Amino acid sequence: MADQPSPFNLANAFTFLRVLLVPVIGYLLFVSAADDPGTTSSARWWAFGIFVFAALTDSIDGWLARRLVGVTDWGKLADPLADKLLIIGSLAILAFFRELPWWAVVVIVLREVAVTVQRTQLLRNHGVVVAASIWGKVKTVTQVVAVTLYLYPDVPAIARQTSLAIAVLATIVSGAEYFRRVRRLQANLPSATA
Repeated sequence: MADQPSPFNLANAFTFLRVLLVPVIGYLLFVSAADDPGTTSSARWWAFGIFVFAALTDSIDGWLARRLVGVTDWGKLADPLADKLLIIGSLAILAFFRELPWWAVVVIVLREVAVTVQRTQLLRNHGVVVAASIWGKVKTVTQVVAVTLYLYPDVPAIARQTSLAIAVLATIVSGAEYFRRVRRLQANLPSATA
């Protein structure tokens, strides 16, 4: 749109940085997997710190977009996608090292893929971008908390497992709420032309 700022701005740069940090976290977890039992290397602490920083960039890019550079349709799509890549990437790496169960990753991936496909179709067919709701934000926060507790050394297993269960539940609830909003929106949209 002509009145939107360029997508090449500082807010979107933070969004892109969030994606770039995922393989860094993976590498650090790979290095820390060689730790002797009962010890924690600096690589694990770096993985934890970088994940927390990456998660905080979600607030930073949102603040910059709203206060300084302006919100773009590209940013509205890229921001939740970057969140998904950070969370799913970190969860998958932790599951690969058998620190958490794969079923949780699968549930989260299925929800995120379904929502992303639906978002893309709405944008392509109707030019509509469905912004995240409060439930989407709750889902993201619970997922960030779960990953943070799994990355932080020496957190009791029950705290980790409880946080993951809450994150999975929030993921399912937010997905159901998103599709309910989409159905309501589609009822008021003209049919897409072939």
